[in-house]
This record gives sequence, C-alpha cells and structure tokens, in this order.
Amino acid sequence: MIELMNCGAFSCPKDLGRENQDAILLPQPCNDGFIFAVADGVGSYVGAGEAAKAAIDFVAAHKGRAGHEPGIIFTGIKNNIAELSQNDSAQRKAATTLSYCVVTGNELVIVHVGDTRVYVKTENKLKQLTKDHTQHQELFDAGLYNKKELAELPGSNMLTAALSKVLPINFQHLTLPLADFVDENGIITIIIMSDGAHHHWERRPRFSSNTLNNANSFTSSLLKRIQRIGPTDDHSLIAVNLRVSL
Repeated sequence: MIELMNCGAFSCPKDLGRENQDAILLPQPCNDGFIFAVADGVGSYVGAGEAAKAAIDFVAAHKGRAGHEPGIIFTGIKNNIAELSQNDSAQRKAATTLSYCVVTGNELVIVHVGDTRVYVKTENKLKQLTKDHTQHQELFDAGLYNKKELAELPGSNMLTAALSKVLPINFQHLTLPLADFVDENGIITIIIMSDGAHHHWERRPRFSSNTLNNANSFTSSLLKRIQRIGPTDDHSLIAVNLRVSL
C-alpha cells in the first residue's frame, strides 16, 4: 500500500510579465500508487510552453502505461509536439524536457529526458537519480573535465536530448526498489525539479533535517531562496512524502 502523506509544488515564470514555459503534473493515483511529473519547455524555441504542456497532458492521459511502456509514451508525446507545427510552422523546433515518477508496488520507476532532475532523500541529503542530457554531463562522463572545471565553462544548459519533432527519442528509464529509499518511518521523499529550481538547490544543497523530511517545508524553503536570490529561469518543483507498506 502506498499513501500520499504530503505534497508541495510550485511552477513559476522567471518574470511575472512573461509566459511560464514549465508544466507540472501533480500526484495522481496510478494503478496502486502515484504518478507525478515536471516538464520544462526549451526556451530558445517557439512553442516551448506548448510542448511542455503537451508532454504533461499525454502522460496524464496514459498514466496506466507510463511506468513500463515509456517508449510508447515518448512516441505519443513526440507526435503531439509535431502536431503543434501543423498550424504554426514557427513551432517546428518546439521542444521540452520531461521527468516523471511512478511509485507502484515495490518499485520507483523514473523516466527522464533533458535536464530536469529527480532526487530522493537519503538520510539528510538529496541523492540525484537522473543523469542530465547536457554537453557538460557528456564531458564529465568522458573524463575530460571534473565538476569544478566544468563550473567554469559556458554551456552548462546546452541540451543533448529533449522531446521534439526533429530530435530522435532518447531517454533514461530506471526501475528501483522502494526498499532502498524508505526511511525508518516507512516514508520515501521524492523531488522533481526543473533546472530553474535545481540551479538554486545545487548552489547550497542543504536544509535542516526537519525541512528535508517535510515536502511542504522543503518546497516553501526553496521557493523563498529562489525569490530572495532572484530566479535565473522558469522554476518548477514537485516534492512528495509517501508512506510505503512493503
């Protein structure tokens, strides 16, 4: 049995006068568990916000298949994004990132493309479970630069994969045992962030244990940090506390 104990979320534009090109799917029942998602429209292309919304809408409409048939989900999203350009040729390059989680049975299923990120709380830290599809990540994986050196290089948000009419489908699909992440109280804490949110988390990746343990507190604290420092991009987050009976 999986029970939703707590949920916090936000999805905000960089500036109040501009469109928010992120989209989120709040936790919804899915099979015997829950599904939730964050998409971040690629802002350099026309139709980014529409692409993000298309991705979220398709996941929500096909949530029963999302965990174990991600290829079908991503193909459907790609086709829906392609339809955007039928009425507006300027949207031919519309693209979005997407990360979604399905918590069901004894499993945490993660499906991911782009530079949105999925984290899980382990002890008093957040562990990143997804790998960014970016040029910086590829340079790091190839052993050409370490993280300190990469921090000094431009292009940290240059994507190498996204959901788009013109790009091939490429995604990360993880199926992990819930038992690896449930704490002593039977709670698992999962957080999805767009890059506009995790940019601010990674600058100082720590909160008190009480804040980390409570999805609402974490959400409120990170949003206040972003607002205090100043957003660098549209920023979205979903944080959940789920009680799991294994």
